[in-house]
Amino acid sequence: MSDFRVGYIYSLAPIHCGGEGDLGNILEIAREVHTNFPYVPGSSLRGTLRDEVKLQDETAVDILFGKELDKQGQMGVHQVWFGDARLLWVPMRTMSMNGGRDVFSWVSCHSLIRDHAIITQQSSVIFPNQAVGISAGTYLVADAQIQVTQMSNEQKQATTLAGTWPNSLKSAVQPTWENNRIVLPDADFQVLMEHSLWTQVRNKIQDETTGANQAGSAEVFWTDVCIPRDTIFYFSWGYSLLKDKPVKPEQHDVLMSVLQGLFQVGGQANVGRGWVQGWTNNAASPCPVKVGV
Repeated sequence: MSDFRVGYIYSLAPIHCGGEGDLGNILEIAREVHTNFPYVPGSSLRGTLRDEVKLQDETAVDILFGKELDKQGQMGVHQVWFGDARLLWVPMRTMSMNGGRDVFSWVSCHSLIRDHAIITQQSSVIFPNQAVGISAGTYLVADAQIQVTQMSNEQKQATTLAGTWPNSLKSAVQPTWENNRIVLPDADFQVLMEHSLWTQVRNKIQDETTGANQAGSAEVFWTDVCIPRDTIFYFSWGYSLLKDKPVKPEQHDVLMSVLQGLFQVGGQANVGRGWVQGWTNNAASPCPVKVGV
């Protein structure tokens, strides 16, 4: 791969990327097969970025993402690619027994921290098979207690993000995140992802009276499952440039203006879901020296 970068998205609203595991009237979300953790598929991320770039520059979108299939059965070759956006830090409201106060913490787990360290080429550390955090103490989560021990400096370093936070999150979010992080063993995090996601019961109001069903009554109920707002994801992305018509700096700039701004991913955009703030660890234009086939 000639060009490999890391991007982040911070959810400003719940995210719903539909999965295949709907149970009755429960609308589930996409989950990784090997971990069962929710995620944003790379195809969803790529699709929304393509649409946003197209609104700004219809020529750039074909150069970056490849021309879409036309009536003659022809399509272009993409020069930018995007991987799945995986969970990295998930918000969790807790109560600290030590101070008897509410604590808004971000929670992650060993395997997610390890995988993020690998992809960002940071040093990995071994975490103990117990919760560690910036602030030690006993935390209440629903009806459970979590004993959190102090995170070492090496462990803190292993949990840092690559690159620079966007200005919109620097003063409002970054300081809170830096002071309120807990890393759980994978098994505990899996339980959290099964039972602590954002849910909302919705219904459709019947318009007309039909038999015993009166207008204004609930026609159908269903439950949405979403990844909560304030979740931090990471994803890999990069360029695979063509020799004859590589991406130009001005086309890269269009992509950066979208990727490092606000955009919407997943479904239920009609109720304001899926809005995220994006950023990347490397916003430089792709280097012509590394042009591939």
